[in-house]
Amino acid sequence: MTENGSRKDLYRALLRIGGAIAGLYAFFFIMGQISNAHTDELPPAESLATALAPPVNTTSTTPPPPLPPGFPSLDRPPPKIEVEPGQPQPIATKFGLTYDIPADWRNGFSAVAGWNTSEGLITFGAIGEYAYDFCEASDGAKLAMTGATGRNGVDIDTAAQEWVYKAPAIFADKKGNTANIAYSQPTEFAISGRPAIRYTATATSIPADNECDPSSATFDIVATSSYATAEVMIFMIRIDDGFKNSLAHGIADQIIATIRQTENPTHG
Repeated sequence: MTENGSRKDLYRALLRIGGAIAGLYAFFFIMGQISNAHTDELPPAESLATALAPPVNTTSTTPPPPLPPGFPSLDRPPPKIEVEPGQPQPIATKFGLTYDIPADWRNGFSAVAGWNTSEGLITFGAIGEYAYDFCEASDGAKLAMTGATGRNGVDIDTAAQEWVYKAPAIFADKKGNTANIAYSQPTEFAISGRPAIRYTATATSIPADNECDPSSATFDIVATSSYATAEVMIFMIRIDDGFKNSLAHGIADQIIATIRQTENPTHG
């Protein structure tokens, strides 16, 4: 082999090593954006298109059935709905349903946020946040958060139970210590004329990783039929207690009462 050939081979090898290092750096950077006991906002959902895909049932290796023929599917969140200052802020989800957050909340209509738990990533999109970054000990700490995700192949009650029972993993510390969790009975109601169901998990004695973690919190899950992207939409609202500006649980009732069908579910 000539000297020039050896140099070219060495150059190609160095390029491959550099590419591998860059790929590993990108992977660990993204994973570092999700913490264990706190919600963290990720890049806009359009850059994480698979993050909110209806999840495969973790209790089975069989994937859920496909959407019915002609069922619309959105590959990115609907655009932000602009309102006058001081007015409730509507957030249109990828599932053909819209909900309102109060005027003083942070509107993360295109964001994805969640938890890195012992069960893996638990993520939601169409995010609303209250008192964002209120605590210096944890970047992005908040006192309340809303969000939505989708589920295929199950009825709304099964979907709601599946998600509310993620509370022990969400309210665990980095060492795996868990909170005391109490679950409500289901509440059945209607959203835009379709059946909906709600469960509430109340967490107490939450193990804290730092001073931003609450000692108690509520985690509400609502499931109802979706109009796009997934057969069932799961809506979540978490409210942390015990801080000066913590909200009463009644805000969950108020926000859930605003959920309705989006006027044009395929375009937001």
